[in-house]
Amino acid sequence: MIFNKIKNYRFPIWITVFLFLLGSIPFFIYAELYSLAKIFGILLVCSILLAMKYWFAVARNRNDVVPRVVLNRNDLFDLDRDFKSFSSFNEESKRIIIHRIGLLLAKVKFVDDNLSLLDRRVSIQLAFVYVCENASVDFEVSRDWIFLLSDSAATKESFEFVISKENLSKKLIHTDQPII
Repeated sequence: MIFNKIKNYRFPIWITVFLFLLGSIPFFIYAELYSLAKIFGILLVCSILLAMKYWFAVARNRNDVVPRVVLNRNDLFDLDRDFKSFSSFNEESKRIIIHRIGLLLAKVKFVDDNLSLLDRRVSIQLAFVYVCENASVDFEVSRDWIFLLSDSAATKESFEFVISKENLSKKLIHTDQPII
């Protein structure tokens, strides 16, 4: 079973190519064919870079890794403006919160009562509230999660996180710094 996983990366083929290129360099140096030795050295480096790119792509696809969404300056400006208390957080807490918001934006679906997707700014607000409320919990995110911004305060069982628009507006006014 392990051998089949190794075959997916095609290690034997790449190692054969590396050994051939690496072994031929001293042969060309001994034969005083320095230009060929340089060419094979350059080919060796290029093939290693190509193989690493291929291996990382296979590993990324196999592990189902989703890169986090990077918040730009406009998003950070909106966070400061929307949540007045965010600017008073210490730098370490800000960095952790921003990283966790990016993970949530990458994996979680943010919807309203009609199950239509929310815009980026409201999604960031919901993610911020969720991160602040669940800061002490080990932070794990699932692709199956759906966050709901509801018109009413009624809770819905099929969603991971539900908040009403009224509660969100209250959180915009005051949110305590999470203990991370």
